[in-house]
Amino acid sequence: MKAKVIVMPKAAVLDPQGNAVRDAMRHLGMPEVRSVRIGKYMEIDIKGQNGELEPRLHRLCRDLLSNPVIEDYELQKAEGGKHKKTPNVQRPTSNVQPKKGKKKPPRLRSPRRPTARQARKGL
Repeated sequence: MKAKVIVMPKAAVLDPQGNAVRDAMRHLGMPEVRSVRIGKYMEIDIKGQNGELEPRLHRLCRDLLSNPVIEDYELQKAEGGKHKKTPNVQRPTSNVQPKKGKKKPPRLRSPRRPTARQARKGL
């Protein structure tokens, strides 16, 4: 059995590679190009029965071949030359929003050791 795996960034995730390729295409005379998404394509040749392999293939895609936080995958199985698409496994989504503007933690100084400024002043 052969399996094809297509891994693409999620729609909500910025794709800087895709944007760079889109800009280059426009620069080379293709102003019609609206967007480009860059992903990964893999072909896997597997020995075994389809029924027992499908859950393991999905786990392989989820745990190794894609990053479920920022990527989605599509698994296509081929038996006898025909490909059959299987839906992506639904993963729980998080409602956590990224923090804007990280603040550095305050530096801790030893009370026994003077700072460089204090040392220069002789304190």
